[in-house]
Amino acid sequence: MINMVSSLDGKAAVEGKAGSIGSSIDRTIMRTLRAQVDAVMIGAGTLRAERLRLDVPEDLASARASRGLEPQPLAVIATSSGNIPLRENLLGLSPDNLVVLAASETPKDSLSALSRLATVEVVPKRAETEAVTEEAPVLVDPVFALEVLKVRYGVGVLLVEGGPALNHALISSNLADELFLTLSPRLLGGVESRTMLEGPILPATVSQVRNLTSIYLADDELFLRYAL
Repeated sequence: MINMVSSLDGKAAVEGKAGSIGSSIDRTIMRTLRAQVDAVMIGAGTLRAERLRLDVPEDLASARASRGLEPQPLAVIATSSGNIPLRENLLGLSPDNLVVLAASETPKDSLSALSRLATVEVVPKRAETEAVTEEAPVLVDPVFALEVLKVRYGVGVLLVEGGPALNHALISSNLADELFLTLSPRLLGGVESRTMLEGPILPATVSQVRNLTSIYLADDELFLRYAL
């Protein structure tokens, strides 16, 4: 599942940060979704943009344990450059519950540094994968990345919280099953402001979203759930 927040004009971040767009209700939903899944994944750019945490509070951790889940979902960060400020920006850093999915092109010195703070998995790339361009910067192969999480870590339900390039990679590969989208009653503008998807125009076979499964209104904020 992908969970994102967006302004009414489609902006998903202000100066690279998404945290200031959503309300307290949006953040409660984010934590509730985290409490239901095996792992939470973000792209390295999301962590570079702001300080954040990928865990759940103690009450939800206890509820997870009572259902037979690990108290905390596995934290996963995808990177191609290896430039991840784990110590600085990942609050509640827990090396024994953190996996970094790196691309085959990630510099070896970066992999070595990251391995001191997390379990590092180098994800192979399919031979048919298109060349990386400015429009398609993600180098971690999404198909193999999800296979690694499922086979090696038992991840059956994955929550993705961005960024835009990671969202695009998953949706364009038909790997996203659900989209939780919060529409914040704000108009942000900004030519450089990021949207929830960044990459080449999606083909018609994956761009049409038809199944709105739920809609909820709270304090002028709209919460949408789509089946993809």
